Amino acid sequence: MNKIIRQCEELKDKTIGIIGLGHLGTSLALPLADGCFGRERLLISCRGSERTLAKARKLGLESCLTDTQSLMSRSDIIFVACRPQDLLTLPGAAVKEGALVVSCMAGLPQTLLSNFFSGRVVRMMCSGPDSIADGLGIAVTYPRERRAEAAIRLMGIELFEVSSEEELDSFTVGICVPPILLNVNRPDDEIRKALAAMQLRFPVYGRLAGWIGEVMAARTSVESGACLENVMTKGGISESMFRSMELGGGFAAALEQGLARGREITAEIRRSVVITSVLQSAEVEEKAG
Repeated sequence: MNKIIRQCEELKDKTIGIIGLGHLGTSLALPLADGCFGRERLLISCRGSERTLAKARKLGLESCLTDTQSLMSRSDIIFVACRPQDLLTLPGAAVKEGALVVSCMAGLPQTLLSNFFSGRVVRMMCSGPDSIADGLGIAVTYPRERRAEAAIRLMGIELFEVSSEEELDSFTVGICVPPILLNVNRPDDEIRKALAAMQLRFPVYGRLAGWIGEVMAARTSVESGACLENVMTKGGISESMFRSMELGGGFAAALEQGLARGREITAEIRRSVVITSVLQSAEVEEKAG
């Protein structure tokens, strides 16, 4: 409790903005709105579909809604919880002076993000909405930043440490593991050996191994299918790992497949962002001409 009070005190004069009200954005917003931070200094922007607006009303977040331009110009800490493909739709130059941007967009490296946003940028990856709702949410940031860590702790999410972006990306693979293992049985010894091998390369797996066990113990067999459905997107890391194991591959091979697919996705997103940026520039030049 004392830790929560300290985090609240540290952020008492700050406004927090969250871009996106999907599964992740909602998971980040609700603990702030319902906790000591409150709704008065919480801003949320979204695409504004009727379904999302209805969701905001149901969750009591309607008063927090604003447009993205206003959110970025007024917030001291900005969590970007939208799809990485939507990066170029954001007003990157509108960031309030001295504000911090916390990118939750997988696959976009800090160098690219720092060139796009006018404020200081850190990356964040966190476990899925189910684990956060169960009080087992975990996250990593890179590089470390005190304001970001204070806000994340207020969300009820435990912070693990990583020493590089590569380790942050490997963490993304680790948080995919529980729902997969809940649906594809593997011997405990095989799992332990594979995670121990990963820990030699990425020390964060020392803590991830314990967390994976906790999450699996908290879920029943009835819930296992829904857990996997909530994290598995077509062509994503979880799907790649799950298919690998379904086809008879071992758990260690599935982890390697997840790392490889993560690198592929990063390359795909970077190409997409660059191509879109070039096309937008060409369109502007054509209109100007």
